[in-house]
Amino acid sequence: MKLFSKIRKGNFMFPFLFALFMCPLTYGQTNISGKPGLIYVPTAQKSDVGTFQFGYHFNPIDYGFRYNGRNSEGIYFANLTLLPRLEVNINLLRVNNEILRGQKGIGDRQLDLRYLILTETAKRPSLAVLISAPFGIDNSLSTNAIVASKTFRLGPKLYADVTAGLGSPFYVQRDESEKSNYNIFNSLQIRKKSDLPYRYLSGPIGGVNLRLDRKAGFMAEWDSQHFNMGLYGTLFRRWTVQAGILNFDQVTFGTSYALNLLPLPKRFREYQNKPKAGQTDPEKPAELTREKVAQNFENTTLDTLKGSVFYEQRLYRNPYLGMLEMRSSLADSNIREYIPMFQGMPIGVYRMDKKITYRQLTKNEMPRNRFLLSKYKFDFWLQPVFAANFGYRAKTLQSNTSVLLQTQFNLLNGLALHAGVLFPITNDLDDRPKKIRPAPIFLNQFLAFGNHFISASAGYFHNDQYGVNLQYRHQDFTGPWSFGVEGGLTGLYYYADKGIYYGNMDKLMVIADASYRLAQPDITLKLSGGRYVSGDEGGRMDLIRQFTNVEVGLYVMKTTNGTTAGFNFAVPIPPGKILQGKKFRFRTTDEFRWEYNYTRGFRIGERYRTGYQLDQKLRQYHVNYLNGQHR
Repeated sequence: MKLFSKIRKGNFMFPFLFALFMCPLTYGQTNISGKPGLIYVPTAQKSDVGTFQFGYHFNPIDYGFRYNGRNSEGIYFANLTLLPRLEVNINLLRVNNEILRGQKGIGDRQLDLRYLILTETAKRPSLAVLISAPFGIDNSLSTNAIVASKTFRLGPKLYADVTAGLGSPFYVQRDESEKSNYNIFNSLQIRKKSDLPYRYLSGPIGGVNLRLDRKAGFMAEWDSQHFNMGLYGTLFRRWTVQAGILNFDQVTFGTSYALNLLPLPKRFREYQNKPKAGQTDPEKPAELTREKVAQNFENTTLDTLKGSVFYEQRLYRNPYLGMLEMRSSLADSNIREYIPMFQGMPIGVYRMDKKITYRQLTKNEMPRNRFLLSKYKFDFWLQPVFAANFGYRAKTLQSNTSVLLQTQFNLLNGLALHAGVLFPITNDLDDRPKKIRPAPIFLNQFLAFGNHFISASAGYFHNDQYGVNLQYRHQDFTGPWSFGVEGGLTGLYYYADKGIYYGNMDKLMVIADASYRLAQPDITLKLSGGRYVSGDEGGRMDLIRQFTNVEVGLYVMKTTNGTTAGFNFAVPIPPGKILQGKKFRFRTTDEFRWEYNYTRGFRIGERYRTGYQLDQKLRQYHVNYLNGQHR
């Protein structure tokens, strides 16, 4: 009777799921925490590099991980295949129907890794190990397991994916509270899962996914505690919906959306068409189209005798997209050398043949110093700004959200004035007033001499710091190594109700770094250290993965103020170009960067932004990154 009453509450889903099972769909199934899997059980199925999935799963009351028998749960997740065999999964478990408001906080934050030890062959299964990062204070969804998966073909489009494995009966727990959460490796203890309200993946696990091609399927599993089964299907090749019955008792359901971060946008793939017989260049667009594409560029100088073109584009964070558009916009097919510029300073010379090659400019090729303002459009863009603290129980999310209307005046070669207006949206992070005020205003000088690059800034920066900043970087666009140093002297400023407040300019920041780039895939390992804005000293290790238009990084940091870890990303903000003419353009920012760290309130390794970091800007121009997209 209990089974009937529980299912009847969700019976509106079954006609939908039946119709879904019969639709011509594709495959994108995730388990309860967002990993490739069945319902609770993860699998060792291989994911394509660059696959990014995000979604939500509902976990019913009697099978709750945190408050078993008291509250149902919602699990939000994001999963990224960072390397050919490595996946990173971030999930957030939140309690539903909270009885005492302010008790649950933001929820259980957890980072998991899945590494494919063996890939599947005709004779052997794939084998994967899953590990949960040990620094979580609450790890209700701790996933430490080893699983093997094998696919068997049963018919023309019918397959059975069989999985078996073992979940660890132990997990690592930190005996800490959010008020003393300054060291993520402090107070680590090995505990038994039998002490938890629900023993997730503790013992033998396994199951089968009986699927119709990669369109829909039926799942059955043993999750070490119960027998579960369910259905799933995929709509529009990316959106997956699923539902299941846990232990013939209660219904769970979820959804996810998948995309790949590696392919070029469709309209740019057209620029990569191979030449027809007798042609030296891809087919050119019509004259009207060329003129329209050419409006995306500024400060353009065409040298038909040398077969080169100097140009600057500010629409795309990916320089390769600019190279493709420039090639498409040129009527002269003799142009072979493309020289992208930043603030009027050339980066280098690139040739787009079967492979993209790079060389430095000679002294005679460097542009002469000149007044540049008339060479650029009046360019305005919208840039979101978001800062947040997570984890306080009484206030789970404290945020400061604003939108900047920014512009940039290029004055001389490399010299630009950055200015704008800040429009506040929300602020419960601090007591700063919500009023329209000037955005960060500063002068920046960018210089390039072969492999040597300098960025010098003075003015009002992001993160409420004013002062001076100097960055130097030795960057070889064909080699693996790069080195840099950054120094700054700043003070605190902010806009009060009346006027502006200034602190003493006594915050000294000095940071040096060394980076090593792996050719395949586009991974950069970066080790940095020094003195940070708050006066703490220490070091940081970053792993940075460049996809086509997105950059994702993981890091761990230790300073005299504490130890933390986190992730960051940079993404373009659609739609990009909004309005554009020959002298004016209104757009969204070419990139939005954001960084998350697990701890908060202890000022560990804080720094400020001056518009761009040299290493972030320059690694986009490395030939390995460009050739990874060139077809």
